[in-house]
Amino acid sequence: MSVDLVVKGDIVTPDDVIHDGFVAVSGGQIAAIGLNAEAPSAEQVLDARGKLVLPGAIDAHVHSASVKDKPEGLFNTTRAAASGGVTTVIDMPFDAAGPITTAARLGEKANRANSEAVVDVALYGTIAKSGGIGEIKGLVEGGVCGFKMSTYETDPYRFPRITDRELMKAFSELNKYGVVTSFHAENEELVRALVDELKSCGSGDPLDHCHSRPPVTETTAIAHLLELALACGAKVHVAHISIPRGFDLVRSYRNWGLDVTAETCIHYLVLTEEDMPRLKAFGKINPPLRPRATVEELWQKLMHGEINFVTSDHAPWPLENKTHPNIFDNGSGVPGVELLLPLLYSEGVTKRGMDVTMSMQLVSEAPARRFGLYPKKGAIRVGADADIVVLDPKRQWKFHAAESHSSAKWSPYDGMELTGRVATTIVRGRVVYDGKEVVGKPGWGRFIGRVV
Repeated sequence: MSVDLVVKGDIVTPDDVIHDGFVAVSGGQIAAIGLNAEAPSAEQVLDARGKLVLPGAIDAHVHSASVKDKPEGLFNTTRAAASGGVTTVIDMPFDAAGPITTAARLGEKANRANSEAVVDVALYGTIAKSGGIGEIKGLVEGGVCGFKMSTYETDPYRFPRITDRELMKAFSELNKYGVVTSFHAENEELVRALVDELKSCGSGDPLDHCHSRPPVTETTAIAHLLELALACGAKVHVAHISIPRGFDLVRSYRNWGLDVTAETCIHYLVLTEEDMPRLKAFGKINPPLRPRATVEELWQKLMHGEINFVTSDHAPWPLENKTHPNIFDNGSGVPGVELLLPLLYSEGVTKRGMDVTMSMQLVSEAPARRFGLYPKKGAIRVGADADIVVLDPKRQWKFHAAESHSSAKWSPYDGMELTGRVATTIVRGRVVYDGKEVVGKPGWGRFIGRVV
């Protein structure tokens, strides 16, 4: 047998690590996996012996176009993804130019992905504040991997809060298709009251942002949401949980029969509330960063398998939206798709002894399964797309935001030292990042629909 490409190294499969192994690629798919001594002949051989050969990461929470001013766009977002070993991004539907609430808008965005993206792109849909339920069928048929909604209204048009009754009707319709609905869960009434109180004091200190969103603003929203979902038999996912008790609630509702999963974000595992005086608006995120003790508890949840997966919540604000002296005048969110995999490896595998197969479950197979992308995505297995990442596990390096492939040339991780660096990123058998430069061309990435 002769194939297009053979990658040699320590192959991380869902169950084990094949030391001194190979992955054979033919026609953009994985054709064989085994020991190096059994590798077939190939037109091209990538010798990565001594390095880890991983499944491409899937970042299930990315905002390429949600920023109102100067949206980054799919080209720059997917370039950043490629440089960080992310081979598929799942992009949020709250685009500044118009949310993805209809099949027509979905089609337009899918076409942009097919012409602009460097890595593959799956897309969320959402529903309009009123009258959006009738569009669900068309969005599902168009290939959305899920729907995203919020218990907090950031914008009545682009990022609305759906009333409880309307949400229950939406769940009833969504249940027909078995598609998952992801939620931003924060208690709007309580957050707005606390923000108003803090603003009236006139401080605008960075820590005021954390104080405006205490843990109870998450837990009350999560519990309310999951009660509605349980009553409707819905299939739901809770995004960016920042506190351990949030996952306790998810586990309880799962035990009561609800089909529910939940994620945390890499920034909640790496950054802390104590960093806010240093980071200022660079650390402003919703929900906010939490105290160091809470972060350690999150790691315990992660290591014990109580968190389904980890995302970046990539939000590349222009610098001018992150430099106001009053914390409340700045945008919320941080760029992160480029560092999702390196940070999880450095902080989890290298520093805390996390099993590398578990780390890849968290950023590859688990999101692929939840959002209908498996078995084509999410694992090194025969028949899957040849989305492969070579990572040098001992490479020590320092991240410099000015050298980022994201359009945002700032980062809360600027100057951070990491262990483990992406050496090669391959999407469907083609190298898109060579360890120095993004060599993938716009249009190699493509829109991928949910596998029913």
